[in-house]
Amino acid sequence: MPTLNIFVSFEFDKDNDLRNNFYGQAKQETNHRIVNCSLRESYPDDAWKNKAREAIRRCDVVVVLIGEDTHNAQGVMVETDMARSLGKPIIQVRPQDRPYNGLTRLGEPIPWRWRRINAKLDALVN
Repeated sequence: MPTLNIFVSFEFDKDNDLRNNFYGQAKQETNHRIVNCSLRESYPDDAWKNKAREAIRRCDVVVVLIGEDTHNAQGVMVETDMARSLGKPIIQVRPQDRPYNGLTRLGEPIPWRWRRINAKLDALVN
């Protein structure tokens, strides 16, 4: 079973529960061994950006968890710009039955259904 290093991007001040749920569910729902490369605390601007860039550099994929205000979250914008500049694939995941907006420049979000998430991850390692 392949290991994927995943950096999760989310609205830090509002959607920490989404990140916790993602990793909690991943332990039982995915066929992949997932290593959490996400930042666990906020930092002053320059330190945060440096830590985020290094974490994204070490990851295989960036997963954007879409909350109510993700499309306005400056940190998510910065992290996804970093991921794109480093050539990292980005997957947007929207919680089920929620009309939240993702980042339109990153393509269509997929629903938070592990069958769909796993299919995207499988495509990255095969």
